Amino acid sequence: MTEWIEVAKIDDIGPGGLTVRVGEEEVLLVRDGDKVYALAGLCSHQEMELQGGHVEGGAWVCPHHGAKFDLSTGDALSMPAIEAISVFDVRVEAGKVSVLIR
Repeated sequence: MTEWIEVAKIDDIGPGGLTVRVGEEEVLLVRDGDKVYALAGLCSHQEMELQGGHVEGGAWVCPHHGAKFDLSTGDALSMPAIEAISVFDVRVEAGKVSVLIR
């Protein structure tokens, strides 16, 4: 079963992202211009929180060790991370952000 879960208002997502809990998952919401992305909330390098990082060239930069993850795919783009992180489908309607849970 798939289900859209409303998790935040778009205005709640600051430059350092916003971590929300969706079921058992910690999900990081990130804004890049008008687009919103949802990534796993923990870095694949040392499982530290990704909130507090920043967007750089279509990637999210981990605030702890500088690993970069593609916003669309979650692929690890730089060391020290070598494993991708999960990404989730997102929709924004009337200023409300929802994440698809599968």
